[in-house]
This record gives sequence, C-alpha cells and structure tokens, in this order.
Amino acid sequence: MNLRVSEPRKPERCYSHSAIKYTVKPGETMYEIASNFTMDVRDLMRYNRHIPNPRFLVTGDVLCIPKPWRLCSFLPPTKNTPKNSYALVSSLSGITCMASLPPVEELGEEYIGYFCYAVSEYDYEYVKLSNISKTPSIWIGTISSKSLEPNIKLIISADREKELSEPPGDFILFENT
Repeated sequence: MNLRVSEPRKPERCYSHSAIKYTVKPGETMYEIASNFTMDVRDLMRYNRHIPNPRFLVTGDVLCIPKPWRLCSFLPPTKNTPKNSYALVSSLSGITCMASLPPVEELGEEYIGYFCYAVSEYDYEYVKLSNISKTPSIWIGTISSKSLEPNIKLIISADREKELSEPPGDFILFENT
C-alpha cells in the first residue's frame, strides 16, 4: 500500500459559520493540532475525513477546525440580497435561521416564501421561514434535526414552489462559504 501523497489535501466542505481552515505545517501531527485547539483528536478526525490516515499528514494539508461553540453566526449575503438585509443562524436546539428581509412579494416575481436549507454531504433539511414582525420585516424558522457543524452548508432563498425538491432554492439570498 502506497501512502505517498504528492499534493496537499483539502476538505470538500468547511463552512465559515462554524469552522476555520487550518494549513498543516512541517512536522505537525493530528494529535498536536487537536491539542493546540483544545479539542479531542477524534473530533478533529471526524471533521477531516479527507485525511484517510490521521497518522500521515502532509505539509500543506488543509484541516477543518470546528470553532468553539457559538450561540449565533451571520450568514454572508449574495449578490441577490436586498439592500439593508441580514441573516443569522443560531444553534440552541437545532438550527434557527433568522433574516431581516422585505416582504417576499417585493422581490418582483411569483415567490411564495423564504426558506432556510441545511445541507450535509448525504442529505438536507429545510424550513419555510415565518414572518414574525412587519416593521422591521423579520423572518424565522428552525430545523430541529440538524446542528451547526463545519460540514453543514446553510442557504436562505426565496422559492416559487410550496413543496421543494432540492436545495438551493430558486433565488439564493444568503449562503455560507
């Protein structure tokens, strides 16, 4: 079995709402990196499945390091995001998405609502956001079956259909990178 790796490896998913990307320096070990970030090496291995043998790191490998638990995080806007809008997510019991967005009718097309998607490697969940305040216009929803983890991509979009088939929705407004 050949363990030689010519190119540094990078995670397929490592989203900024709950993780940082760390580049391995010469001579570092998975245990040493976990220790430096005050975390269990098994957790570090769980978030870095692109490294098949944790005893063999390559200088330049990129690791996904979970951030310390946070109550909430802002989602970056896309070019479609209406002016003066923002979105944040929290993780107390599942993932709660909250956004300050104009009434959905103001988007100028036949959109029926705002949706928040939590997308993992194998599946996704979504929730239709409910309008809880008119001035300012605040929308909120909770996906109870997921939690904020580095491998979860979050998207808030406006959609045209009541029954959605797949993310990311019709008109992406916020998306973590």
